[in-house]
Amino acid sequence: MMLTNFLPNQGNGTFIIYTKAIDKTGKQVILGEKTIYCDNKNAIKPFGAIDTPTQGGTASGSGFINWGWVLTPQPNSIPTDGSTINVFVDGVNLGHPTYNIYRSDIAGLFPGYANSDRAIGYFYLDTTAYKNGIHTIQWTASDSAGNFDGIGSRYFSIRNVGSTGAQAPGGMVQRPQWQEDIQYKSIRQLSEMPVNSVEPVRVKKGFKGDNPRVILPDENGDINIEIRELERIAVQLFDNTSNDSKIVGCLNVGNRLRALPIGSSLDTRNAMFYWQPGPGFLGEYSFIFVEKGRNVLKKIKITIFPRYSKRNL
Repeated sequence: MMLTNFLPNQGNGTFIIYTKAIDKTGKQVILGEKTIYCDNKNAIKPFGAIDTPTQGGTASGSGFINWGWVLTPQPNSIPTDGSTINVFVDGVNLGHPTYNIYRSDIAGLFPGYANSDRAIGYFYLDTTAYKNGIHTIQWTASDSAGNFDGIGSRYFSIRNVGSTGAQAPGGMVQRPQWQEDIQYKSIRQLSEMPVNSVEPVRVKKGFKGDNPRVILPDENGDINIEIRELERIAVQLFDNTSNDSKIVGCLNVGNRLRALPIGSSLDTRNAMFYWQPGPGFLGEYSFIFVEKGRNVLKKIKITIFPRYSKRNL
């Protein structure tokens, strides 16, 4: 993803984007080009970036510092306490960063904004609460006028030496977890389990505090959810789970059970599934979730459409 504010003239005007491939001998070829028009001078939404972890970078330790910055066009502003900025890892809201810190490069590049001299924020991330592997991180921000947007979604890797993949507080389990803590190893075994074809799920899309949408199973017992590319989703899987119930889940890929996808989390205590699909996730994804207390399962199909699809979702 590209922050167009960093383009010449702060991203106002017409630009040509080239894609170039270079092999190890230095030979290169232009794969394609695209002309874009940017109009940041009339933009109204907050913008910014995550600086650490870098795109595809690595994080480790119990106090990794997640740095970023946020601005919004005049006459609006970002509250200096950072209360309208949120940090999400694998689709789960972890809280607000400490905000209102000066950094000379941002102040110089973007003068004249309400927060130009205090645009930087940071958040302490305990990476030991997550399994080693690839995860997603994103900030969101809203300004004094209620304008809202996502900031700096990206993939990053967590690598902690000697990590056992500890479970995060509150019953949260990051991927992968299917083969580790459930005895069901095949679709054949699961086919003998009753499908919960009556109880709905409750779905929230995006990052705002809207009321969840209730979705009922279809005639085949499948629950169908449609979202756009890069859109976060939060799904209340089961109602009235008992205290000794355990929720587990997996992807069904060609009748093979696979771990939950990158960017997802499963709250086993509250029966909540969160997913922030990163770039490249499009099409249909079939999930199976089991409540082991009642020994029932739910089949959920999530279809991801291109971000600018005209389909009414």
